[in-house]
Amino acid sequence: MKRGLSILAVVVTTAAIASCKATSDATGTVAAEPRSGGHLTVGIIAPCGLDKAQTSGCNFTNVEVVDNLTEQFPDTGEVVPWLAESWDVSADGTSYIFHLKDGVTFSNGEKFDAEAVKLNFDNVIELGKQGRAFQSSAYLLGYQGSTVVDPRTIEVKFNQPKAGFLQALSEKPLGIIAPETITTKTPEERLAGGVIGSSPFVISDVVQDQKIEVKRRDDYQWSSPKNAHTGPAYLDGITFQILPENAVRTGALLSDQIQVATTVPANDSANISAQGFDIASRSSAGIVYSYFANVKDPVLSDESARRAIQLGLDRNEIHDTIFDEYQKVPTSILSSTHPNYTDLGADLDYNPEKAKEILDAAGWKPSADGTREKDGRKLSVSIQFSASSDKPLHELAQQELKKIGVELRIDQVTAAELIANRTSGNWQLQYGNLTRPDPDVLVSSFSPGFSLYFTKDYDPELQGLLTAQSTELDPAKRNAQTAEIQQIIVEKGYAFPATEGSQTQAAGPKVHGLSFQAPWRPSYVDAWIEN
Repeated sequence: MKRGLSILAVVVTTAAIASCKATSDATGTVAAEPRSGGHLTVGIIAPCGLDKAQTSGCNFTNVEVVDNLTEQFPDTGEVVPWLAESWDVSADGTSYIFHLKDGVTFSNGEKFDAEAVKLNFDNVIELGKQGRAFQSSAYLLGYQGSTVVDPRTIEVKFNQPKAGFLQALSEKPLGIIAPETITTKTPEERLAGGVIGSSPFVISDVVQDQKIEVKRRDDYQWSSPKNAHTGPAYLDGITFQILPENAVRTGALLSDQIQVATTVPANDSANISAQGFDIASRSSAGIVYSYFANVKDPVLSDESARRAIQLGLDRNEIHDTIFDEYQKVPTSILSSTHPNYTDLGADLDYNPEKAKEILDAAGWKPSADGTREKDGRKLSVSIQFSASSDKPLHELAQQELKKIGVELRIDQVTAAELIANRTSGNWQLQYGNLTRPDPDVLVSSFSPGFSLYFTKDYDPELQGLLTAQSTELDPAKRNAQTAEIQQIIVEKGYAFPATEGSQTQAAGPKVHGLSFQAPWRPSYVDAWIEN
């Protein structure tokens, strides 16, 4: 196994469709000065739940209504103060004292203070006990409680070092919501109707399965340090129009029924660009879209089989056939936008001849139909999936793996069946990703006790590294551990990267200032509309 890898510092352009100052936009033209006013309609696939503490899915709205204690810069991964002006961390990494910004209020007039922060953390823990807050409660694993020192100072304690805690605080699942939301609304009401935050926009209307509307908060003055301007948003409001069908979303954009379309389909991007619309994208900063291997399966427990599959996937062909220029060919298990990304592109290069050599040496011999066999067992694996949009990818992978003697069976099931099979262990390959710009995203995906796919002990070295990095407070040491983890996962074939995956958004030339958060979600606080 390779060791001593160089750690690559990655600088990612925060994709902005246009500048918020009088500078060149993404098309090379010069935009006017930003102006206030106007209403933006954004087409989205689905809102998921409107309380990010309870759902880590595709909701765009909470980005606009909830602020965080910290912020993470998309281009560097650096975590910086936001609602917390500063902090002190104990030498053992188990205690965090936060000094909070003064003068911040929630949109209902309640003060942002230490009591509000404590209530939020305690609420997440309670939601976790109810099985409602998988991601946010995982961020607070080991939480021992919070102590209000004074209205602007709070101490948070854990039973172990929390190397990723400051980054976790920048994520919307740990965004701070108003006490009124927690004390007067049930969890179900928060999911359906939304929450009260301290951000530049306020939820003003929710029509289930149709739209979510937000309006500008005129007294907003504590903007995130990543934003291009301080103070209130430029837009009067935003309508997030729910348009699940790709063709409908694209048609609405081209006919000016909406001004921004998110999740631009690959087969529409060329047409959208040709008609004068700008497209920006950001790869999801986390685990790339991958085939996860059930290492307890009789076939996939064989490391030689997994290593061969890793080499038998032609990721460039997958990209050129299935995706467009706004997606990236994966070069690690982490995306290139992740602050701890290590380039393992050479290990993921298509090499069918080497794959065949590995299988030959391991005793997997071709049978009459070309599928390899060993000890009477065929080298046959099934990909279980539920999303019809993923089927072309699986069909192409099937063709590629057939060339090295691996039979890939395509098994489309319902979402409920997919989860049930995963829980019971009745699966071989499943497809997915996970977004978080912190090394702990690897724990969530590959460490027993946290992972959906790896639920039992399987690799002591890897599991030890996953645990070690989560408590390592030295950034350089943690980065080195993360690089080694990526190497092991790729080399041993615990997951087979397929595409980085990205969020895209398209807009006309009069829409400016669109950007992305560090994970991937679009942000509209700097957006404005030119006359």
